[in-house]
Amino acid sequence: MISFTPVGTSRDVGDSAYLIQADGTAVLFDAGVHPRHEGVDSLPNYDAIKDVEVEAILISHCHLDHLGSLPVALRYFPHARVMMTNASATLAPVLLEHTVRVMERIRDEDGIAEYPLYTKTDVEAMSYVFQGFQTDRSFPIYNELAEGGADFQARFYDAGHILGAAGIYLETPSGNIFYTGDTTGHDQEIIPKAEYPEGKVDVLVSECTLGADEMAEHRSRREEKERFATACTAVIERGGSVLIPSFSLGRTQEMLAMAHDMRELGTIPDVEIYTAGFGEVLSQVYDRTASRTNRMAPDLRLRELDIRPLPRDVTRGPHLKRPSIIVTSSGMMAEHTLSFRMAEKMLPYDHHGIFFVGYIDPAMPGHRVMSARRGLIIRMTDAGRAIPVACRIERFHFSAHSNRQQLMSVVEDLKPRWTLLVHGEMEAAEWFQAEIRRRTLPTEVIIPEEQKEILLSTQED
Repeated sequence: MISFTPVGTSRDVGDSAYLIQADGTAVLFDAGVHPRHEGVDSLPNYDAIKDVEVEAILISHCHLDHLGSLPVALRYFPHARVMMTNASATLAPVLLEHTVRVMERIRDEDGIAEYPLYTKTDVEAMSYVFQGFQTDRSFPIYNELAEGGADFQARFYDAGHILGAAGIYLETPSGNIFYTGDTTGHDQEIIPKAEYPEGKVDVLVSECTLGADEMAEHRSRREEKERFATACTAVIERGGSVLIPSFSLGRTQEMLAMAHDMRELGTIPDVEIYTAGFGEVLSQVYDRTASRTNRMAPDLRLRELDIRPLPRDVTRGPHLKRPSIIVTSSGMMAEHTLSFRMAEKMLPYDHHGIFFVGYIDPAMPGHRVMSARRGLIIRMTDAGRAIPVACRIERFHFSAHSNRQQLMSVVEDLKPRWTLLVHGEMEAAEWFQAEIRRRTLPTEVIIPEEQKEILLSTQED
């Protein structure tokens, strides 16, 4: 019998944290924070499992909705080992220390007294327990805390998505489990597509972020790149600049590489490309790990590309006076970020463009901008100022998540006895559930509820 309990959000894109228990041993998959909540409300409910002896915390990748509460989790489970890929072990301290600085700023600006949830000292003290693993070999998880518990075997599989991202394969005496993490079924500019286990698994825990996005499955990457180049050219020829809001980790590096390559090939005009913010720091990590991670172009180094830094005041400068391409965070235009401030500046002008290239949560300011139309007036937040919309707004499907047909292929190939759908809105999960039933695949589908334990029998009837 295998027990599965979502400790954080499961029916949304939120604070990923999943407790797995089998044969007397417990592990935790991921330890995230909710991107739309603040303070303690952003955390998984670790209190609900505080009496469980967690042997190990396995991190699928370093986006904060999967990593951001790890220091808090280790307060609850101080003896747990922390396991991730080698690249994630390099990234994690950088991301967590940056998160401390962001929480301190929010505390000072918004008065959230419980911030920071952990300190830089906490991050430095815990980083030495991070264990990095290659993605081409298995490793043991020995039971050391719970009396009579079994040992497990685990393996990370490259998940595409971002640097260091991995699916997690776990072998227990009661059966095997594969957790996709955030997974990408297509090659990107820098990171190759995901790899998956060969053969049948007993329990598949699958993300379903794009389950409600029909358009994502109907456009090839080549077609989207052509459409993107055409749209960029049109804005630039009007004398405008293109703002590309991007996640600091992953999307920024991919879009910088793509824009530079298009400029070199002449598919977009020869204009300056700008970036700024934390994405520049993470690009350095991409370069440092290039020789020991899977890459589409092993010799590519972001530092060698002709990319310019944005000025300190991003609302004025040559990037807005002359046609330019601007890649900066946040990808969802969170309030006060560089992309938020630049959108406020660019929205009223019809020669500029704002191009979205990844997933946007419906509750975030970026979704309001992405849904806006010329001639309307919008507020980027409930309390924000009224802004007339005149610039060109486009969406392109360069998401680092698999589309729903790619995920359906994973279900068909792995033939799980149980399929658990997580990390997606209910509409997305329900589409997968209905499609799996329509195809009459021999798997039982469950959409887990938060903090509700699910007992899974992996024995054949």
